[in-house]
Amino acid sequence: MKPRPHRAGASFRLSSAVEFASVFARKARRDLGWIIVHAAPNDLGRTRLGLSIGTRVGKAVRRVRVKRMIREAFRLVRCEIPPGMDVVVSARSHPDRPLADYKHAIVEESKRLAIQLKLNDPRSE
Repeated sequence: MKPRPHRAGASFRLSSAVEFASVFARKARRDLGWIIVHAAPNDLGRTRLGLSIGTRVGKAVRRVRVKRMIREAFRLVRCEIPPGMDVVVSARSHPDRPLADYKHAIVEESKRLAIQLKLNDPRSE
């Protein structure tokens, strides 16, 4: 089997309600109107993603498409996000956007939240 360097498997996902609650309790968030990025530090040394896509985004087909776009954006830009963060992305109802918009939003807002949370990126030292 070929190695897949950009693969974002289960170890890069938030899965339990407790993990989501700890990120939301931290109250560190950036709101872009169409997407909200929440963040909290973790002790794992890697960034993990959680998705919170409500029914207001649309019917199931629309919600799944938005989730797929966010997961793909995260997978592609994971190495640009400061490590040691749990990131939860919430979406509001919005028209279709290209993948580049999701990538830009996740990277830029995660970097701003890392500064707000005073996380040090070991790659920059």
